[in-house]
Amino acid sequence: MIKRIGVLLLMAGSLLAYEDVSFSARTLGLGGDHAAVADDAFSHIANPALPARWNRPVTAFSIASYQGLLYTSCTYLQPVQGLGSLGGTIFYRGNGFKEAGLYNRFTDTEARFIISIPAGRHFGLGLALGNYQQEISYDSLFGHSWPFVEPRSNGVFSSVGIVAVHDKGLTLGASIEESLFDEDFLDRIHVGFAGEPLVKPSRFLSSPMIAGEFAFKQGDVKIHVGGEVYLLRNHLGIRAGIRYGTDTLTGFSPTFGATFRSHQKEKTDVEFHYGTALTYVHGNEPSIFHQFSLAVLFGDARKAEKDSIKIAQAERARKLREQTLARERDKLRAELNAIEQERSALEREREDIERLRHEALTALGRLRGVAFAENDTFIRITVTKAALKFGEDAAEIPFPQGYYTLDKVAGFLFHYPNNKIVVECHTDVPLPPESSEESEEASETDEPPQYKNAKALTTARAKIIRRYFVEVKGIPSSNITARGAGNSKPLVEDDAANPANRRVEITINKTP
Repeated sequence: MIKRIGVLLLMAGSLLAYEDVSFSARTLGLGGDHAAVADDAFSHIANPALPARWNRPVTAFSIASYQGLLYTSCTYLQPVQGLGSLGGTIFYRGNGFKEAGLYNRFTDTEARFIISIPAGRHFGLGLALGNYQQEISYDSLFGHSWPFVEPRSNGVFSSVGIVAVHDKGLTLGASIEESLFDEDFLDRIHVGFAGEPLVKPSRFLSSPMIAGEFAFKQGDVKIHVGGEVYLLRNHLGIRAGIRYGTDTLTGFSPTFGATFRSHQKEKTDVEFHYGTALTYVHGNEPSIFHQFSLAVLFGDARKAEKDSIKIAQAERARKLREQTLARERDKLRAELNAIEQERSALEREREDIERLRHEALTALGRLRGVAFAENDTFIRITVTKAALKFGEDAAEIPFPQGYYTLDKVAGFLFHYPNNKIVVECHTDVPLPPESSEESEEASETDEPPQYKNAKALTTARAKIIRRYFVEVKGIPSSNITARGAGNSKPLVEDDAANPANRRVEITINKTP
């Protein structure tokens, strides 16, 4: 801020102008004060809505002398993100003259505050509120040194304006000055336009523009028309215009102007404007007016655009993250749903297996001569002689009772496809005394086997049962083992011939 104030104090401009000296040399070269020229430091005086879309601070300072009057004006406008532009202008006019031996001084002071607000994509609104004071000071009165100040008039004033911007470069503006507090309700009305003509820029000419305005004030009409084009890559601008007014000051005026600017869009810019007008007023000699102005535009003109791009990129990145998270969330939900469905299916399958096991066990329980025992490590089905009666010294499965019993047992074993199963056969009385040890593997031939001892007999019976379970009922052969115990594990030890000792034990290990 200190740097900007320093630059503001160092800036100086001199101008010889006519009525509206508070406007810059650029608008003079275009034919006068245009209500739709939006990039001029003093444009808000004609239309306070014009700075609504400015994207960097601008300041200007000018001094003028015209017909004995000294004009001084200073302007500063600051864009505020999300609000528009705020700023103000201080204007001073003074004159000294002698009348009836008195040295008098006339002064006119004005200060105004401006706020310009963008209204949507294409419109801007503006309001200027100010105060003015006029007075005369007498340094000598009736030959006596007696400073005396006589106020002439003072009061407050306002201006309102609107601007509309089209995407193709056309700008329309309108404003009303001193419309709220002044006695003259409609002191001045401005209606103007600015736009790019239907001419394609070339490598030598760029930024062509035409502008015009109608101004109405207390029955007088002013018409301003002008155009400009830039050379040398937008560093040098030339312009020309025509100004006509029905009032006694304006008359008919052809205008010309030029601009030199640094055109550093991403750094502080300096603009120097020159304008001249050849005025013809009825009954007066033609007069030539010159005007110079200097403006400084601070900072990066593309900062708002860059910030907008960063915000858009951050917003896109945020949306991408949200979309990625949403996809991951949906994926996890789908996986959880699949797991839940699988768990439910497994639960139903387990319930079905338990139900089928219970049904198979119930069916086994209905068989006479079948017993069932269970603990934490195994399930044991004991088939006695009443349910499976082998022939004496025979290993063939008895038909049909034996097959019926083994079929029911196999229906229960089917529900333990991954568990180890042991088929162990027992007998009640021994065969002739064992003279030698026999192999557990008994031969399987078409001829009736000759069993030398009880162990061989029970082994053959266990193997024939295993064979039935594997080849007929489809129980995996790797899961089932056959053993013959002979009469070595009697249930009734005191009575070796007890029929209860003749049995088949089928054991299911609970650990797969």
